[in-house]
Amino acid sequence: GQFFLVYQPVIHSETQLPGGFEALIRWKHPKLGLVPPDEFIPYCESEGLIVRLTQHIMELAAQDAHRLIDVVPKGTKLGLNISPLHMTLDSFKADVRHFLDLMPTEHFIPLFEITERSMVQDGGAEKIFDWLHDCGIELAIDDFGTGHSALIYLQRYKIDYLKIDRGFVNSIGLETVTAPVLDAVLELAQKLKLQIVAEGIETEEQAEYLRQRHVDYLQGYLFCRPLPLEQLRDYYQQHVNGKLV
Repeated sequence: GQFFLVYQPVIHSETQLPGGFEALIRWKHPKLGLVPPDEFIPYCESEGLIVRLTQHIMELAAQDAHRLIDVVPKGTKLGLNISPLHMTLDSFKADVRHFLDLMPTEHFIPLFEITERSMVQDGGAEKIFDWLHDCGIELAIDDFGTGHSALIYLQRYKIDYLKIDRGFVNSIGLETVTAPVLDAVLELAQKLKLQIVAEGIETEEQAEYLRQRHVDYLQGYLFCRPLPLEQLRDYYQQHVNGKLV
C-alpha cells in the first residue's frame, strides 16, 4: 500500500486566517482502498512499526514544506502527531534532528502533537519536552480529556497548546454532562496560560461557543477538510495571499 499526507488547516479564531495545519497520514491499500488511521495506527504500534511510520511522515512533511514556502507565510505552524512509544526511544532525538535538517530553514514552526499518555507513561518526558523546546519545536497535548485527564501534568510540564477533543466539541449546544467539563477545561487552560485548539468543529454554533470562550484556534470540516498538497497550496492562495495583498 501507499502512504501519503493530507493537511487540515487550523484557523485563528480572531483573524479567521489559517495559523498552520496538521499533517495527517493516509494509507491507500491496493485491495482495501483507503484504510482509516484509527485502524492502521494501533496496528503499527502493536507491531513495532510506528517509528518507521513516523520517520516516513517526517520525511514526507519536510518534502511538502519545501513546496509550500512560496504560498505559506513565515511562522506557519506545521503539526505532526508523535507516538508516545517513539518518544521513549534513544533514537528519537536523532529522528527529530534529521527532520529539522530536512525542513526549510526558519520558515515553519514545527508543532508536535502528543497524547496525554506521553506525559504519564515515562518519567523522562520532562527532559524530552525541554529538549524539543530548545530545538524550536512547540508541543500540543492532543485529545485532552479522553485519557488519564491528568490535570496535574499540565502544571508540571511545559506545554504550549491544549487540543480539545472532538467529543467535547460535539457536546456543545446539547444538554449533556460533557458541557460543564468542557467549560472547566477551557478555564483551566487559560489559567495555565495554554493556547487552546478545538478540533472536529462542524457547525457555526460550535465555533461561536468556542470563540466566546476565547479558544485561540479552530479546526474542523466547518472551515476546511484535510487537503492534499496541491489543494492546500490553492487554499493558501485564496485564503491568505488574497487577504494579505
